[in-house]
Amino acid sequence: MDIAFRRLVIEDLVMVHRWLNEPGVVEWWEGDDVSWDAVVRDYGPSPDPIEHWIASVGSRAVGWIQCYAAAEEPEECQPWWDRGVDRTAAGIDYLIGEPGDRRHGLGSAMIGAFVARVVFGGHPQWSQACAAPHVDNVASWRALEKAGFRFAGIVDAAHGPGRLMVVDRAPAQTSQAVTPARANDGR
Repeated sequence: MDIAFRRLVIEDLVMVHRWLNEPGVVEWWEGDDVSWDAVVRDYGPSPDPIEHWIASVGSRAVGWIQCYAAAEEPEECQPWWDRGVDRTAAGIDYLIGEPGDRRHGLGSAMIGAFVARVVFGGHPQWSQACAAPHVDNVASWRALEKAGFRFAGIVDAAHGPGRLMVVDRAPAQTSQAVTPARANDGR
């Protein structure tokens, strides 16, 4: 499955708003405000260091994924550090937009490709990638497992208990880093 990534642009906000309001996403979005104003505020242009990306298969957008330096989010990530996560780790969050695209391996393929090409490929300073989906969100943490993440423990999070999942940068990924622009070309 060839998955391409491009930076989210303002024209994507209508689609992201629709995805965030889809019942299968709302169930796991931990009660976040997904109103139009909140989506514009949280995902629109800002000086925020969080990177928002759109994943596509062919010409069709299929998901949203973000990455950020864990050190920039100490309130969220302190429980991660208590479980042995490096302070040089990245955090990721993600979703598959359309219900029909879920449960076919797209999530794990998207996560794996994103971590290799964008997280580690574009950020040589990040030593690990982490996510902590709700413990009851089995599809999400199974997608992380299939993408090579390991279980590091249960952590307390604002949305309830999270299943902390971690993947380490492979030594070869340090020497073969690519720029984020390379991630956009779908290779």
